[in-house]
Amino acid sequence: MALTARYPRLAWFVVVVCAVALPAHVAKGEDGPSIAKDSVKVLAAQISGSEDAPKEKQLQWKPGISFNVNGPIADGSQLYLVFSYPGHKDFAKFNCKTSEGEAFKVEECLASDKMTTDYTGPVDFAIHLKSELQGGDKTLFSGKANVGKFVGPAGPQYPEFYVDEDWRIPIGYLSYEYSDGHRASFFTTTFWYRGNPAAVNAHLFYKGKDIAKCQVSGNEGSDFKPNSYQWGFANCQFIGVYKDDPGDEGYDPKFVISKNPGEYEVKAMVAGKLARSIKFTVKPDGSFENGIAESNKLGSKKTMVPVQVLGNQTTKWDQDAWKTRAFYGNPLTGFTAVAPAGK
Repeated sequence: MALTARYPRLAWFVVVVCAVALPAHVAKGEDGPSIAKDSVKVLAAQISGSEDAPKEKQLQWKPGISFNVNGPIADGSQLYLVFSYPGHKDFAKFNCKTSEGEAFKVEECLASDKMTTDYTGPVDFAIHLKSELQGGDKTLFSGKANVGKFVGPAGPQYPEFYVDEDWRIPIGYLSYEYSDGHRASFFTTTFWYRGNPAAVNAHLFYKGKDIAKCQVSGNEGSDFKPNSYQWGFANCQFIGVYKDDPGDEGYDPKFVISKNPGEYEVKAMVAGKLARSIKFTVKPDGSFENGIAESNKLGSKKTMVPVQVLGNQTTKWDQDAWKTRAFYGNPLTGFTAVAPAGK
């Protein structure tokens, strides 16, 4: 999971700390194929400069998206995207690579350079699945992204575009994820922050005792820009923290969550500053499901939890965005954010 300490500017502005592997076991759609809501990331991508893009469009953006699909997907099926904005219905319509079978990941499915705009504001989008063999066209997910722009380092004549992701900051996830390198599943927490990829140092506490830690390399000090128009996530896997007893082959500290029910907390430092607190309760069977993911049909085997923001690293984020813009305009049921704690 290590990243270099310094990062070049990226081509688009939904930035992640590290890629999350698709879980070995994901939730199947109750009524056929579905989309894991927590995996959807809309992109306002830069134009690649191909021959498809006339010179006058070089300072515009084109839509893109990443998401995980829960199958089964029948042979002959095709995923496609539709993007619209006021006065321009279906301004971008394009296919995404589609795999037959159960679960798979669609990464950075981008429109062509012909499908560009300099518009900023709310953009409607939908993920469709159609079948040439069986007929039919089903909308698997629809939402609304908010696209903005800012003056880039090259000056006001060269604007840069982004998708606003402030709604993600108070929402976190808990799970047991498989590690290929260790050939075992460990307790994992995921949370988002605003800024370029940051160094993250997270610790798991049980009854006040520091059990294990997770470290992700990244920017810190003056290299970390917490108010930039970028958003990233930390996917922290606590090696040696298991749901069930791993036996003699386990990794230290060989902490078994199912044998230690009760109150837990993850405290995380972002770029060297204490920045997040995630509190949750473990049941006697080692689970921590609170019903929020199920009631919102999250579509993945994760538990959704509130994340408390600590300190004042990020000063510009919209603390109420989650109320109306969560999952791109699909408001949450049964979720209440924890008020930030400033210093």
